[in-house]
Amino acid sequence: MVSLLAAAAMFATIDEAAISGLRHAAAICDPRYECGGVVRVVEGGFEASPPISSKLPFGVDLGEFYGPDVVADFHTHICSIHNKPFADFFSTSDAIANQGLHTVGYMLSMCDWNIRRYDPAQDDRDDEEVDFHSGRVLYLTIGHIVGWVPTRFFAMR
Repeated sequence: MVSLLAAAAMFATIDEAAISGLRHAAAICDPRYECGGVVRVVEGGFEASPPISSKLPFGVDLGEFYGPDVVADFHTHICSIHNKPFADFFSTSDAIANQGLHTVGYMLSMCDWNIRRYDPAQDDRDDEEVDFHSGRVLYLTIGHIVGWVPTRFFAMR
């Protein structure tokens, strides 16, 4: 894993911390690889860890960050010809991990630049039918849009 350091800031809500973490990831992470981190409870609020990259196009292992103070995780989904039809959805493994860990998941699709939230305590998993125009239909988790990456980040690339 490659750590991409940033100064820690405290936020009043989990959403604010995760959105900040994903905007930071969008600004500094290589768009060819997934990148992510976790949100922790700290005295007085929440903070996002610095994002890490696995240097792989799919998947980032956040296991080294997990502890009893972690309430959410966040990660990016790359945008390539291979995953564009489903980059805006949480993968099945994303949703299962959040269910099993009892954490909220946040994901930035680098195709539409929206930040989505999946809370297994409130949201249904596999709630969206996705037709891949091959006759095959999959059910994936869409979550809820809670933010976006402003266009000024595009100029940084």
